[in-house]
Amino acid sequence: MNLLNMRYFIETTETLNFTKAAKNLNISQQALSTHIAALERELGSELFMRGVPLVITQAGLLFKSYAQKFLNEYSSMMHEMNDIKDERRGTLSLGIAHTRGRILLPEILPLFQRVFPKVDIKITEGRNDEMQKALLEGKLELLICKLPIMAANVKSEFFYQEEAVLMVSDELLEKYFGAQKGTVVKEIERTAGVGPLEKLPFLLPHRGDLMRVVADELIGRAGFIPNIIVESENIETLLEMSVRGLGVTFYPKMFIDYSGFINFPETFHIIPLDTPVASYAMGFCCPKDRYLSFAAREFIRIAKENIHL
Repeated sequence: MNLLNMRYFIETTETLNFTKAAKNLNISQQALSTHIAALERELGSELFMRGVPLVITQAGLLFKSYAQKFLNEYSSMMHEMNDIKDERRGTLSLGIAHTRGRILLPEILPLFQRVFPKVDIKITEGRNDEMQKALLEGKLELLICKLPIMAANVKSEFFYQEEAVLMVSDELLEKYFGAQKGTVVKEIERTAGVGPLEKLPFLLPHRGDLMRVVADELIGRAGFIPNIIVESENIETLLEMSVRGLGVTFYPKMFIDYSGFINFPETFHIIPLDTPVASYAMGFCCPKDRYLSFAAREFIRIAKENIHL
């Protein structure tokens, strides 16, 4: 039994398919099957029930918990050893939402790499809920996500405060409210309530996205079921559709203020939402039981010193 076997086993539990796991590991399916069979002989138990898909057995679940701990400990040891040697090398695995990453990382990474040119950055992009799961599974060392994170074995550090705004075209408001459109905008600005938009079409991210959480809360408080005509994982796609008058959407104000490359028509409405629901803290999260490398700590420091929101 060795770390390589454990990595192969963990990957197989993720895909529950020898062919897919072997492809992800860049080895042959036969080689993977041989490694898994060797583990099963040593442990004296079947780890998977063969079929399509594979089914992990009770013994497999038990071994997975131990294998993941061993791999996490090994990763922590290597980070700590590199820090002791002060070689400033290794890998920093970072999780961040793809749109947020496009705004923040071009500002942070050039500064970081001047100090740590030998540290490889492995970026994982996805929804907030997906990446929290990856963090808990030991696939990420550091995650930039919404706070608070509820998992007991995760520690966090505040980064910045983010706010959501409402995005709607003047053309759409004209269609539904005519001469009253200005009054509707002022009412939303005054109350931060989206009730007046009940009959309008909505463009929303998939569930699990931060903007969808904000949207669901605001719409729920207004007490209506929205007419969602488009759902997408990409909030920039939704924003472009909103600019073209297809519907109402929500967007992080920071993405507008900090990007510098988004141009809106003069008649497009960006409506602030002065309510705690639309304001949330973003932070750095990492597992409590894993050593946080010097490179990761320096990434946090550089980010906080150079991103001002």
